Amino acid sequence: MGRGKTINAEFSDFLEIQTRTAWGRTLAEFADWCAPQAGTLLLDLGCGPGLLPALFTRRFGCRAIGIDYDPALLAAAQVPVACADAYCLPFPPSSFDFLTATNVIFLLGDPLRALRECRRILKDDGRLALLNPSEHLTVAAATALAEERGLQGKNRESLLSWAKRAEKYGSWTEEHARQMLRKAGFDLLETALKVGPGFAQLSRAKKSFTT
Repeated sequence: MGRGKTINAEFSDFLEIQTRTAWGRTLAEFADWCAPQAGTLLLDLGCGPGLLPALFTRRFGCRAIGIDYDPALLAAAQVPVACADAYCLPFPPSSFDFLTATNVIFLLGDPLRALRECRRILKDDGRLALLNPSEHLTVAAATALAEERGLQGKNRESLLSWAKRAEKYGSWTEEHARQMLRKAGFDLLETALKVGPGFAQLSRAKKSFTT
């Protein structure tokens, strides 16, 4: 997965840094917000080493699997994972009850194409949950929060790296999420702002069947 076609080394480095920082707490909060039912068949796009699918499996009793384009990140996964591209998911239509994607869609060169592919493999009554940087995440705001909380090392690096990519590739407002999801065939159900002063924009959606 990536901008144009795949996530390149720059993105892989960014995601690898995240998995070794406070990002794990953010994923736990996101998982709690999603709150899927036990037995839910769930796919996490851009799963990296599989932290989020593992949370869904252990906390909620889901049948969770993950995909990522980078086999090096997948090597550490302790849940079922597959190497795949977000633009061409290797699953038949209506395969999953729940799809998640954290810090992935905003990086893609064609996010609409990826979201439409998500719709294809989601069951009619399924749910999609996304986490993308919000309009509140800027380098200046991230630097201020890092100073306020005394963040050092990888935690500081991860936050500032996220902010730099949000400024480079674009953040998501609630209205942007609504429009993107509508074009992909979804209805936006709920949004929330998480992480510090609201750096993360969470979106929950269902398939739309209106013409």
